[in-house]
Amino acid sequence: MEISSTRNVFPLTPEGNKVGLVRTIDRHYGKTNEARHPDEATGSFGEALRRAFDNVNDQQIQADELTQKVVFDPNSVEIHEVMIAAEKARISLTFAKTVTDGFIRAYRELTQLR
Repeated sequence: MEISSTRNVFPLTPEGNKVGLVRTIDRHYGKTNEARHPDEATGSFGEALRRAFDNVNDQQIQADELTQKVVFDPNSVEIHEVMIAAEKARISLTFAKTVTDGFIRAYRELTQLR
């Protein structure tokens, strides 16, 4: 009986260009029949950049808090957790700096084209 119900859910012959998708993450598009502008789904580039810098800042704060915690109460935190958090913060800050430098370089090149 269950085999016949799965055949209804997943037919062997597709209907034209229709493909059934399951939304597993809220950021993915839901069921919609109309085209939408990408900014409506993901936000603007500025918002995405701000969220990325907020994540970098959060990682820096977490690493600083763990570092302070290991100084004042060494038994409450493992040293490897502190080192991992500090390295994550360092890598994300280096990446953010590299991306920012690339944006600045691209902006300067665009302004020199005039």
